[in-house]
Amino acid sequence: MPFHRIKTISRRLKGSLAAKQLFYILVFSFLITFIGTSFNLFLEYRKDLSAVDDQFTQVREGHLESLSGSLWQLDDLQITTHLNDMLTMRDLIYLEIRENGEALFTAGRLKEGEQWVRRGFDMFFTHGSGQRHIGVLDVYASLEGVHRRLYERLFVILVTQALKTLLVSMAILAVLHRLVTRHITAIAGYATSIRPQELGTRLELLNRKADPECPDEIDELVSSLNQMRQRLYHDMERRKAVEHQLARNRALLDETQRLSNIGGWEFHVDDELFLWTNQLYEIHGLEVDPTLDHFTESMSCYCKADGEAVSKAFSQCVELGRPYDLDCEITTHKGEKKWIRTTGRPVFDGEKVVRVVGNMMDITESVKAEEAQRRSLKTLKTVLDSVDAIICVSDTKTFKILFMNKAMIESFGEGLTGQEYHALFMAGREREGPPGSSPRGGIPDSAGALVWESRNQAGAFYINYERSIQWVDGRQVRFHHGVDITQIKKMEEELRQTHKMEAIGGLAGGIAHDFNNILSSVLGYTELALDDVTPDTRLEGYLQEIYLAGTRAVTLVRQILTFARQGDEATVPIRVKPVVEEALKLIRSSIPSTVEITRDIESESNILGNETQVHQILMNLCTNAASAMEEEGGVLDVKLFDTALGYGGTPVPVSLLPGNYLTLRVADTGCGIPAEVKSSIFEPFFTTKGPGEGTGMGLAMVHGIVKKWGGEIKVEDNIPRGAVFTVYLPVTEEHREEPEPPPDDGILPTGGERILVVDDEPPIARMIGKILGRLGYTAVIRTDSVEALELFQSGPEHFDLVMTDMTMPGMTGELLAEELLRIRPDLPVILCTGYSTRLSEEALEEMGVKAFMIKPIVKKELARVVRRLLDETGKGIEKG
Repeated sequence: MPFHRIKTISRRLKGSLAAKQLFYILVFSFLITFIGTSFNLFLEYRKDLSAVDDQFTQVREGHLESLSGSLWQLDDLQITTHLNDMLTMRDLIYLEIRENGEALFTAGRLKEGEQWVRRGFDMFFTHGSGQRHIGVLDVYASLEGVHRRLYERLFVILVTQALKTLLVSMAILAVLHRLVTRHITAIAGYATSIRPQELGTRLELLNRKADPECPDEIDELVSSLNQMRQRLYHDMERRKAVEHQLARNRALLDETQRLSNIGGWEFHVDDELFLWTNQLYEIHGLEVDPTLDHFTESMSCYCKADGEAVSKAFSQCVELGRPYDLDCEITTHKGEKKWIRTTGRPVFDGEKVVRVVGNMMDITESVKAEEAQRRSLKTLKTVLDSVDAIICVSDTKTFKILFMNKAMIESFGEGLTGQEYHALFMAGREREGPPGSSPRGGIPDSAGALVWESRNQAGAFYINYERSIQWVDGRQVRFHHGVDITQIKKMEEELRQTHKMEAIGGLAGGIAHDFNNILSSVLGYTELALDDVTPDTRLEGYLQEIYLAGTRAVTLVRQILTFARQGDEATVPIRVKPVVEEALKLIRSSIPSTVEITRDIESESNILGNETQVHQILMNLCTNAASAMEEEGGVLDVKLFDTALGYGGTPVPVSLLPGNYLTLRVADTGCGIPAEVKSSIFEPFFTTKGPGEGTGMGLAMVHGIVKKWGGEIKVEDNIPRGAVFTVYLPVTEEHREEPEPPPDDGILPTGGERILVVDDEPPIARMIGKILGRLGYTAVIRTDSVEALELFQSGPEHFDLVMTDMTMPGMTGELLAEELLRIRPDLPVILCTGYSTRLSEEALEEMGVKAFMIKPIVKKELARVVRRLLDETGKGIEKG
């Protein structure tokens, strides 16, 4: 056969159905062969690996124990015999016995590049009652035999399957050519060579007779081609009509292309014929081709939702005559995203829709511009809503609200009117008249801005910023930006109050020492006079009044010391409820009967405080409340309850942290507190009472105690009338064990020891000496600390106790005590002071001082402390 003939047959065969059939048979056979062979080889591979594992098992169970015994006896010959015996197994290639990583015996060898698998077996020898580890047997098995056997099986399977596939393929090709491919080749040749003038020639197949009752697929194909040949003749005639219509469309195209980026279309209902202008092809990303299925090509560009909407609108336009106008997003055939506006209008012939005409406009740029504007406005609104300040825009003349951010809506409501806005923020500014403002509250041009601080009708403070800006419609409007500084104002007021209280505390501490020294003389000598006066005489009554007056003066001094930072009394865990209940009993008997007391004492919580000062807090608050209702009477309401501040929406006062607080609430229905004096009621010596009716220290003392304990006190109006004082004190989980009070039988302890008294105030020194003398002691008095030190140095054993003032010229009391204790470490020393911030109890204890006493000193406390220290020297600081 000539070479070119073979080449032609080969080229035909390459593109024939038979070649494709052969290809699929080969591919399918290959897949089946591959899957079956892979599975079979996998099973054989696992079987070979299992055989290798069996050899390892045989080593462990058949040789390991006897080999361990030979190793223990160091029988080299027996070990070598065992190893060589194991090497007779099919896949074992190398054996090694190691001890501590060192090879003792080996058998066989490992080839370079050879694949193997190793298994290590620990070798034990039973010796006595235990086992000893004597080495490790490493067994190497070669995988070369496994792989070789695997390759041999693979070769046999592949050769067998290839022969089977070849034979089956040749048989199928022969049958397929006889029944199908030669006829299809003849049909293809007919279809390729047919010409318009040959449409009358009928297709007939050689050597084939059709069965009209039971035609097969080839017969049906031949019949269909002959029918198509007949239809083509009629289609040729209609094509001429279509070409004529296309000429008319060119005029439509010329008119449509004058429009910017708009494509026109027309649909003939009877013919189901679509006509597009060139611009419509461009919008869809298509080449101009009038033979396309235009509706399908256009619908494929829409997303599912838009496609359904357009399809429905088009169907209603054709069937019901409803026009439509839709904006949709499409993805062109070139992958571009576009926004289009598609419209359709029906054309009627009588009541029947015969045509639909419409256009499609590319509105991508305008949509992008609108979207950019929306994003910009959304971003701007997000920014303005996230600002922790109120922002609004209003008309410059009418104050009509044009815009409010989220903070302003939340603060004043979405329905805020221009009049309400003006009253809230502008009225105060007009009164103050900041630079640049007009009498009507006008604002300067956009080059300037106004800033002012105001307090609106709701009581909130704001820093306001305002300028003129151009609004979206081109007019000038008022841009207002306000920052709420109410909390800052409150904190500033708290800071001013704190500084004021600290200054007064320093003043109180400064005068306390001298005043207590004076009271020491008054009370001490009054006690001496009462000891000498005849009982039940007028003189005794006078002296008792003097003593009571002095005691009240001591109480007043202690109240003043509440404001001194270092004048704090010790705080301990106390339960407030019984203190409040006891205080209310006293209050009931001390206020007018026209004042009714109601109570609700719930809390069982503890605080870190002082029972006396809790009593003082309640007494002062209730006394002030009763005074406010003195003329007309009223109701005094006292409540004690627990509050969790900062949880569940409960607001926290500025100076407090969130947590659990004990709350004392004292409310009255009196005359209330004028707004102009509320900021001053906690100041020391401030009073609204007449001369001689009040000291002005009550509420100041309450404020000082509450602040010292880490609490807060606030005053509010009581609706409908009166005032409410609310005290917050932090709750503690600590508890105190109540000490048993010392027995008081009225008899003062006495003694006969020798005591050195040192005080730079001669009246006080003499007074203490006389009291000690009447208690049986021998008192040696010195008013100069240096002289007292010299006297003690001359005879330290002559004194049993030293009592010294703290503040003295030349040498202070603590320096004197240090010198005395250096000379005689076991000496009991009492340090006395009217007021001092220099030393704490811990510092005095480190010095060795056994006790300290706060002036004024009374006879009872002096007798108890002196006697106790003389009897129990060295057991710690005692405070009197």
